[in-house]
Amino acid sequence: MTKKSRKTPVKSSMRRRLGGFLLWVVLFALLLVVADQTVLRLIRKGPLLGELQDCYRDLRSRLLIRSKPDAIEELLEQPEALSQSYFYADRQGELHFVDSLQQVPARYRNEAQILAE
Repeated sequence: MTKKSRKTPVKSSMRRRLGGFLLWVVLFALLLVVADQTVLRLIRKGPLLGELQDCYRDLRSRLLIRSKPDAIEELLEQPEALSQSYFYADRQGELHFVDSLQQVPARYRNEAQILAE
């Protein structure tokens, strides 16, 4: 009789622990989804936030690609899909090459040209 009474509390304790663990896993996953959507939907109020959002979107798109790379180096070296590079000359005549039109300063955007591949 003592063996039965000992087994019941142990099983009950294990179920509570497992249930608590699963609850924390679900809450953590939910928190990650909320943080992901918040970063994606933030309104850009400065150049640093815009750069961070672009970086996060690029990393996120590379992580969600269906074909899995063999190494992290391959993941980081994949070219950005459908991106166009631009170049422009500043007031001193120096050429600058950028990956998107948003990286071109506003006063030079009308003069920026697409870099032919």
